[in-house]
Amino acid sequence: MDVKIYSASEARQNLYGLIRSASTGLRAIEINLRGSEPVVMINKAEMESWLETLDLLSGKEELETVRKSMVDRNYISHGDLRKKLGV
Repeated sequence: MDVKIYSASEARQNLYGLIRSASTGLRAIEINLRGSEPVVMINKAEMESWLETLDLLSGKEELETVRKSMVDRNYISHGDLRKKLGV
């Protein structure tokens, strides 16, 4: 994902355009306000995906299952899954 960085002043001038850009899921927008930590604007689906990934990886049992599947090569590639599902 591409990250584009703006000052708060720049972001204010083009807020609607930045929202449209972030909503595609192809770009994250970092906004810097002097004296504050930067914030990042991404589309909701991307955020939910990251939160789900963090949730899965925070559970000891789930993480062990993922590791075991990788060692055993018990997984399917994204491309193969798309073919299998016909999409």
